[in-house]
Amino acid sequence: MSQFYGYTVDIELKQPDSRKIRGVIDSLDNTQIVLLNPTCIKDDGSFEDLSTDSIILKSVDIKDLNVIKLAKNKSKASKKQIKVVKQDESGSGNIKDEIHKNGKRSRNKRADNFSLDINSCSNSNTDKDLEVKYVDIYNGKQDENIHSNQKKRVELEEFDFASNLQKFDKASVFKEISQNDEVDQSCRLVSFNKVDPKVSVYNNDEMIVKQKKKESWDDNSNFNYSNITRKSDDVENLEKNKSTSVQNSPSTSRQASNTIFEKRTSLASTTAQFSSVSFGEQPVPTCSTLQLSEILNLCKSKLGLTEQIITENSGRNLSELFINNIIGGFRISQNNHNEPPLVLILAGNNRAGVIALTAGRHLFNRGVKVISFLLYDSKFSDDELLLEVDEELKRFSNIGGKIVNNVTQLVDVLNMSSESPLEFILEGLGGFESDLNDLIGRELELAIELIEWCNSSKLPIMSMDIPAGLNPSSGTNDNNEKLIIKSTHLASIGLPLSSALNIYKFGYFEKGKVKHYLIDSGIPRKVFGSKSNLRKFDRRWFAESSVIAMQVI
Repeated sequence: MSQFYGYTVDIELKQPDSRKIRGVIDSLDNTQIVLLNPTCIKDDGSFEDLSTDSIILKSVDIKDLNVIKLAKNKSKASKKQIKVVKQDESGSGNIKDEIHKNGKRSRNKRADNFSLDINSCSNSNTDKDLEVKYVDIYNGKQDENIHSNQKKRVELEEFDFASNLQKFDKASVFKEISQNDEVDQSCRLVSFNKVDPKVSVYNNDEMIVKQKKKESWDDNSNFNYSNITRKSDDVENLEKNKSTSVQNSPSTSRQASNTIFEKRTSLASTTAQFSSVSFGEQPVPTCSTLQLSEILNLCKSKLGLTEQIITENSGRNLSELFINNIIGGFRISQNNHNEPPLVLILAGNNRAGVIALTAGRHLFNRGVKVISFLLYDSKFSDDELLLEVDEELKRFSNIGGKIVNNVTQLVDVLNMSSESPLEFILEGLGGFESDLNDLIGRELELAIELIEWCNSSKLPIMSMDIPAGLNPSSGTNDNNEKLIIKSTHLASIGLPLSSALNIYKFGYFEKGKVKHYLIDSGIPRKVFGSKSNLRKFDRRWFAESSVIAMQVI
């Protein structure tokens, strides 16, 4: 703490003394401080000299300390008077160089002489003897607690590395270490860092970059399509008479479903409507299944827009929604070295299944890996496979898409793709024309098994028009709640259905849990003005984009 010597400070003492004392720091440590020329500062600011040249204050009695003035010459206050005496070889005389430096210690200009004598006696063939006296810089007394006054000789000789190194027998030391070492060489770290010896001559199968293991996504030669074929005309005529009695069998389950529906109505009653930034603050109008079916028939009869054109537009725009809003275009970019995403298409034997297969075909062409699950088996189904579904299946299979129709096949195909896990499910089992509750027998069991597998996978699922398992007209479940798929996205094809809002009214889904989109299917605006009950839809639905994001309010 010698750097504070010579500072002029004001020290405020604790109770009961409560005085302020000004003085020059003479010495200090952790327990006390010594002030020279102390004066007491009165309350009016005047000074009162104390009858002493110095005062000792204990640190426990100090309340506050303020520095008033620094030392005038810090270097002079801390330096000592140095006296150097040299003797010549003959010893005839001494040459003394004295440097006197005075430091002011008090207001009375009292000066203390500080000396540090360094005596040097040298010969041409002898080493130097250094004598150092440590003197207290303030009272001129020797500090006996730190160093003694005796002379100390320091021999400054060069260290002889060569001679000392010869005294150390490295060979015998390392030999002794190796004899006592019982660790196996193969267990040492150095054995893992060994580099294979360089080979100058290579075989014809070396120095070749190995190609990635090619997955057989484009090869459908081994797949059996025998249970996914349309029935012949003769078999169709024979089985027409057997279909009427089977379709009206589940009467008791209908009665049970009415009670479930009433309970849900009493438990949850909330209103909802669609809105979109594209339409400002105006609510988005919704249509019934009958109105949407009528609009599609008018497009075909009056404007010549066939179902194939409508489904192609819907499938292409649905694939654009998936690429731009779901996975992102960078996932299938040519600059992305990672594996493309894997998507599962759930297709039913209906219009929604055709649109789903069309979207899967477009996704496959864009580089996405696609698997299609067709909810149909000719061995158990009472209905014929639709011609549109059959044709779209052939197109999808011809370009290399995978097709399965049971959960076991699906799991096997997914295990084949070890580098691309399943990321998304596009569901087209029902749509606005079909209801899974109408299925019976083996087809119903297969639908329940498939939907339970999808719900347990915890993957994001996009449904078309309305989630599978809910009635497209009412938005309720008529028979079995196990058939309801847990959708996270809902794509309305052409126009939004009113039943898509009833899923919130009856408590099947919560607001904000499902993302809603409206897909352009190519319905002309002229159709809406052809009938009075369709004029509320007469607006330009799509402009710069073929997909509109909607919110439920």
